[in-house]
Amino acid sequence: MLTIHFFNLGGYMLLHMYVLDRSDRFMNELISKNLYNPNTLIEIKVKQNLPGITEWPDFKNVYGQIQLKEACYNYVKLKFTKDTLYVMCVPNYQKTRLIKSNIIYAKQINDIPQDSKDQNSSIKKGGADNKYSHPAATYRFLSFVNIPPLVIKPIHTGLVNPFIPVQGQPPEVLS
Repeated sequence: MLTIHFFNLGGYMLLHMYVLDRSDRFMNELISKNLYNPNTLIEIKVKQNLPGITEWPDFKNVYGQIQLKEACYNYVKLKFTKDTLYVMCVPNYQKTRLIKSNIIYAKQINDIPQDSKDQNSSIKKGGADNKYSHPAATYRFLSFVNIPPLVIKPIHTGLVNPFIPVQGQPPEVLS
């Protein structure tokens, strides 16, 4: 029973993170061995303004991950121009499926309103002043009457002559 309780507390999340890591490693291994279909690559264009950059004439092999909306991709090629970033990606269907399976939707929970219209209508029913519900905060500051004021005392070193006597004259400057 205790094992089930601990699994519910954090074991599921650890198991989910482990499976995601295994999925990432498997996809990276396929990409590093060039075992992906170049015909299934998806090109993503990102607008940018980098006037000082030198344009790349062709794609460079760069590896990484990107997530757009609810889909996960592993990018394999990259190309810069002065106004656009081109990214060639391989869809990572397994990671996308794993991430979607971990999301809890509000429709599945009974107590939470499912439609955004229902939420807006409940706000409108409350009155004109319910849009901003800021509770009034009261503050009470304490005054410290019994504390004596801080007195700063100067520091005395006790040295009458702060210079150290040296026998002889200093050397002359040679030019």
